[in-house]
Amino acid sequence: MKLVNTLSVTFILTILTTSYSYSQEEKEEEQKRRPFQVTFVTPLGTNGASSPGILNEFSFNVLVGVNGGVEGFELGGLINIDNGPVEGAQISGFGNIVTGPFEGFQMGGFANINSGYTDGFQAAGFINIIDDDADAFQIAGFGNITGNFEGMQLSGFGNFSEKAEGFQGAGFMNITGKAEGAQIAGFMNVADEFEGFQGAGFMNIADRVEGVQLAGFINICDSIDGIPIAPISIVKKNGYRRFEFWSNETFYLNTSFRIGVPEFYTIFTVGYKPGYSEFNWGLGVGAGTSFAIAENHSVDIEGHTYHINSRFWRKWEYNQLNQVKINFNYQIAEHFSLFAGPTFNILISESDGYAQQIAPVWSFRIAERRNSVRGWFGFNLGFRF
Repeated sequence: MKLVNTLSVTFILTILTTSYSYSQEEKEEEQKRRPFQVTFVTPLGTNGASSPGILNEFSFNVLVGVNGGVEGFELGGLINIDNGPVEGAQISGFGNIVTGPFEGFQMGGFANINSGYTDGFQAAGFINIIDDDADAFQIAGFGNITGNFEGMQLSGFGNFSEKAEGFQGAGFMNITGKAEGAQIAGFMNVADEFEGFQGAGFMNIADRVEGVQLAGFINICDSIDGIPIAPISIVKKNGYRRFEFWSNETFYLNTSFRIGVPEFYTIFTVGYKPGYSEFNWGLGVGAGTSFAIAENHSVDIEGHTYHINSRFWRKWEYNQLNQVKINFNYQIAEHFSLFAGPTFNILISESDGYAQQIAPVWSFRIAERRNSVRGWFGFNLGFRF
């Protein structure tokens, strides 16, 4: 991961003002293990210049300490840096840097950066970076960056991984290659292959999806084995997109566009009623599901809501039409079908005078308090391509 490497190197070079070197012979002679060490700034400590090659059971760094590893507990006032494995707990006021594998609990006021396999818990005020695989729970104020990840990631801004299995939750976005589990983001989720649940405040993007996509505005994927739920769901290969023209007792001319998958699609409609009526056009949105009952025969169950307008917004009146439809569809050709079916309608208007101009003569009054509520059974007939 070039991004991880760059961030790691930059971070280390910015922090460190002095480099340390020692020969392999010195490392073998001095090291292996010490019960404890205390350092102000390496090499000003109990392990002196040999500190980068020594593994400690307890390590305390007043400001910046460079050690060969920890098996136990390490506490740093500013930065802990370990050239080898760390097992246990590591806490610092600013950051932790581990070049070997890590297992245990890691907490940094600003950042945790590990270049080896990580197993455990990471918490950072700003960012966690693992330039390897991880089986962990990560929480960061800004972001988490990993290679292949298994576990849970929580961040204020974003989570980024090559492969993820588990849960990703971010205030803004999650980006991963192949993911299995759940992704929740305030704005957007992005994945190559995804299996599970994607939920975003605005958008989900994936190549292949197996599961459910839920977005506040739009889902985009190449193909899906599951259900995308959003005002707009674009499925390139096995999606459902249809135009239709139809008529009913409220609007004589209607055109709609359906988009999604047959199991769940959204509908955008414009209706027009020419003639004497002052209330003569409406805009509607809805959702529905379609399922086959026989060869070339299917049933659509849909819910719609419309705002009915007077002329061209000459003045504002509140007229909301809610409709449930059951359509029986017959497929004549690959891209052409006829449909018809009953509807049940509930109209909520500012006054019963408005309602009677919109509703058919056989409508019945349901209530009349602040608004007039009328209902009726209707019928629609049309074709789709």
